Amino acid sequence: MNIFCSILDVSNTIQKKTDNDREDRITTRICARLNWIPAFRDGPLAIHPQQEIFSQDIDADHVAGRVDILVSCGRGSHVYFAIEAKRLRFHTPKGKFKTGNDEYVNAGMMRFVSGQYAPLMETGAMLGYVYDGETGKARSGVASYIRGKEKELRLRKPKRLMRSEILPDKNVDETNHDLGQRAFTIYHIFTGV
Repeated sequence: MNIFCSILDVSNTIQKKTDNDREDRITTRICARLNWIPAFRDGPLAIHPQQEIFSQDIDADHVAGRVDILVSCGRGSHVYFAIEAKRLRFHTPKGKFKTGNDEYVNAGMMRFVSGQYAPLMETGAMLGYVYDGETGKARSGVASYIRGKEKELRLRKPKRLMRSEILPDKNVDETNHDLGQRAFTIYHIFTGV
């Protein structure tokens, strides 16, 4: 919960520098601010931006991927909390409006479901940077897209994006997934930038 509260607090201080500011740059600024919070600055938690995730195949000569934010706790290389960030409701450099829902679900959430990110963990998070500030519309759009991908996302009941009960006074959502050997929860934070 400390991680969510900290992300919510620092994300409220972040604004995109340009209309086309990439999410990696925003993530870097969020991580820099998180590193000044005592739990991250002094431990036991540590922030690692753009962290490579090793493949489950120990003989692979490539990494499985790169997660936007990895929070470690000093309990070993396989114990961490992964956070993937995506842009939502933004304009391309040519001025075309995009919801970003496809990227959020297929190149974000699916990386948790496939085991590419957090293959041994039971939780992870998505961080949606809402470029036009319309977080309610962003949440609604993502929720609708998730309903259309129910099978691919291996959703467990109630098979939808819903408010999380872990922080009842904060805007944190969750989806629950059946990954065969384990249940997995993805927490969702939508923040205007």
